[in-house]
Amino acid sequence: MKSKIVVFDFDKTLTYNDTLFGFFVCASKINILFPLKVGIYFTLMVLAKIKLLSNTKLKELGVLIFLKNKKSSELRKSSVSYKKTIKFNKLFSKYNFNNENIYIVSASFEDYLNSIFTDNVTIIGSQLTYSQDLVCGLKFNCYNKNKIDALANANVFKISEFYTDSYSDFPLASISEKIIIVNGDRLHVCNNIKEFNTYFGKPNK
Repeated sequence: MKSKIVVFDFDKTLTYNDTLFGFFVCASKINILFPLKVGIYFTLMVLAKIKLLSNTKLKELGVLIFLKNKKSSELRKSSVSYKKTIKFNKLFSKYNFNNENIYIVSASFEDYLNSIFTDNVTIIGSQLTYSQDLVCGLKFNCYNKNKIDALANANVFKISEFYTDSYSDFPLASISEKIIIVNGDRLHVCNNIKEFNTYFGKPNK
C-alpha cells in the first residue's frame, strides 16, 4: 500500500496573513534607518505586484535590506519570538501534524518554519546564504516551479492531498490527487486540476 503524501503551503494556507514581511521586521535591527528600509521595501512590493519585479528579486532585496550580516543564532532567536505573533487559522489548529509523510512547502524561510513544526514534519522552504555565519543573500526561493523541483529532490513526485491558497501553486496542484483550496477558515475541495483552474477562473487546456 502506497504512503499518503500530504503537502501544505504555509502563508495564507495555515495562517491568516502573509508572514514574510513580518519576519523581516522581527529580525531587523530597529534603528534610525528602519523606517526608510520599510518604505523602500513597500515600494519594491508594489513593483512586484505590477510585475515589474520578480518574486525572487523582491526576496533577494528584502534579505539585503533587513537580514544582511545577521548571525544564524540571532535569526533562531528571532524565529522563536516571531512564531508567537503569527495568526494561525483553524486548519493549523485542528490538523494533526503528528502523522507521517507531511510536508510544508513554502516560499517562507526555513529558518522560522523549523521553529513552528515538530521534527516529523518535513520543511521545504526558501533558504538563506551564510558567510562566516552571517547572512549574505538568498540561496533558494521556494516559489512556483521551484517548489516542484524541491519536492522532486526529496523524492516526492505525486501528492495525495495538497493544501494551498494560491494559483501560483499550480505546479504542485498538477501532481496532486486531491487539492484543498484554503480561504481563511473555508476549505474548497478540488478533485482534479480542471476544478482547480475553474476555481481561480483560469482556462483549462
